[in-house]
Amino acid sequence: MKSAMILVVAAVGTGAWGNGVAGPVVTVCMDQFADSTVTYLAQREASKIFSEVTVQIAWRDGRACQSSDVIHIHLSNQTPPALRPGALAYARLDQDNYIEVFYDRAANAVAAALLPRLLAHVLVHEITHNLQGVARHSETGIMKAHYTTDDYRQMSIRHLTFAPEDVTLIQQAMANRSERLEAARVTPSFPGSR
Repeated sequence: MKSAMILVVAAVGTGAWGNGVAGPVVTVCMDQFADSTVTYLAQREASKIFSEVTVQIAWRDGRACQSSDVIHIHLSNQTPPALRPGALAYARLDQDNYIEVFYDRAANAVAAALLPRLLAHVLVHEITHNLQGVARHSETGIMKAHYTTDDYRQMSIRHLTFAPEDVTLIQQAMANRSERLEAARVTPSFPGSR
């Protein structure tokens, strides 16, 4: 069953379901636990949101997660109350490519039917912090510091969007990321050379 879920999630992450918009690919590895249906739906929605700014998310596990350019997401299901009170997640910008999502807090914030949508927004928000490399927030949209009851209501109908400045920052970050990865691929690595 888990293997089937991984194949479906991989297809979703690579745009097989999407609108056909090609763009840079970001590989993301996320813990899986009990409620794989919620995480699958959240990953699918997160991929859709990113596809609107021409970024493809490839959800992976196993060997693909050992690469240095992979974003790692840990889901916490027993978050200590004193750890970042009120937060649903955080990206460790000082430790490249690590995000912690407080799954239990997200589950307690909304009705069960809305949880996959909220989790998708939290994933997109934190992956965006990771890509941009900054902890800035926008006044509106998916990159707001805190979601309100009105935001939750909107999420139940349609996902929140990126503010224009966030789209610009994502595009700049993806261009820089592509250049860095391309340089790493073409730079020969010989023992003793620097």
